[in-house]
Amino acid sequence: MELVFLGTGAAEGVPSYYCRCAYCMRVRQEGGKNIRSRSSFRIDAKHQIDFGPDIFHQLTRLGLDVYDLEHLLITHTHEDHFDLAELLTKQCTIEHNEKLMHIYLSEPAAEWTLKQIASYSSDPEKAKERFSRQFVLHPLKYFETYRIGDLEAATVPGSHRAHGVNELAINYLLKLPDGTTLHYALDTGWYAEESWEFLKGRRTDILIMESTFGNRAGYPVRAPGHLDLPNFLLMLDRMREIGFIDDRTRIFASHINSAHSLLHDEMQAEFDRSAHKVTVAYDGMVIGSIEKN
Repeated sequence: MELVFLGTGAAEGVPSYYCRCAYCMRVRQEGGKNIRSRSSFRIDAKHQIDFGPDIFHQLTRLGLDVYDLEHLLITHTHEDHFDLAELLTKQCTIEHNEKLMHIYLSEPAAEWTLKQIASYSSDPEKAKERFSRQFVLHPLKYFETYRIGDLEAATVPGSHRAHGVNELAINYLLKLPDGTTLHYALDTGWYAEESWEFLKGRRTDILIMESTFGNRAGYPVRAPGHLDLPNFLLMLDRMREIGFIDDRTRIFASHINSAHSLLHDEMQAEFDRSAHKVTVAYDGMVIGSIEKN
């Protein structure tokens, strides 16, 4: 597998292109790992999580494409994670692999997506028929386990709400072909007890979790919707208590926005002072081999 952070930013990217706050100006000056495109994650050429508005930039920068992409796991319908217009550029492609792309998303997200597709034309049925020539939607229930291509995927709802009716972002607990387990927990917020109970008795080798608000002042403890750095650490404490992570788990922070004051290295220094070993991810970062059970 080639585990690559295509993007590690939140909805507005970092720096925000509307913004000239002190933080965004620092990011523009420093550049490098501080520049964050909208979050998505490449598992390998056939499997990917999310498909946002920066996909062209991300793939081109890394010398990649999605020619072989067959299985796309969507966390939720917010545009920084699922840009339907970008996905549909496949309809303009001169040459593609002629295979259907399978798109996996929650039941509320699938319902919302079908409405969006229908709205793209004065003839809704024609729009849906054209979509079905290249894509197929797979609605997923929460707290279930599915076979998705070469992966085994369990659907853990976060507390982050999206466009669909009663839609919660899916955090995917994946079993990769080599037996490695990976929990992709973006747009998470503090878990409801049902999600904690679902994770109890399970374990992950790799944890990728959001640290959206960094050290933002006044952010509430155990808030729904998103995490900041202190809540990230509280989540780790709870995960360790239930055995979901341990000393062998590799932990990465991603989905970072501009509503705080920490540049990449400064956030890493904050995590280094904690009781947990956390790596702050950056755009283009590759996760190497890990210690097996």
